[in-house]
Amino acid sequence: MQTLRSSRRSGFTLIEVSVATVLIVLVATSAILSLQMGLRTITGTEAAADAAAAIREFREFTIGETIEQTDARDGQSYDPVLATGAPMTGAEGLVLEVEVTPVSDLDPEVVVPSGSSRTRQVQITAVVDGRPTMEAVWIVAEH
Repeated sequence: MQTLRSSRRSGFTLIEVSVATVLIVLVATSAILSLQMGLRTITGTEAAADAAAAIREFREFTIGETIEQTDARDGQSYDPVLATGAPMTGAEGLVLEVEVTPVSDLDPEVVVPSGSSRTRQVQITAVVDGRPTMEAVWIVAEH
């Protein structure tokens, strides 16, 4: 005589297989999304490091310029250069946008007409692949 237990077939039910499949898909999706976020973070960090280096090198490249030369850079965009003027390698997709503003000789927070001051605020925006990544501001004075 067969009992109920011995007549059952071994294996998983359709519900058990469905639940296991859903769990595997959820875990795999979470792992892939985490990996993508990690890669974006690494890429963003590298872009910020390149932008900081490019801004520093541009500052060194322009440090000896006159006020007139600095004024001529207003509204211009530049590929990154080293302090020597040579192109900076490894900074593909990076552009430096320059904005020069005349400010008071006594108070660099006060914007003045161009001919009334020999002090300028230079703002550099590093743009990587069309996205502003970093900004730096410094004062240039010639007296």
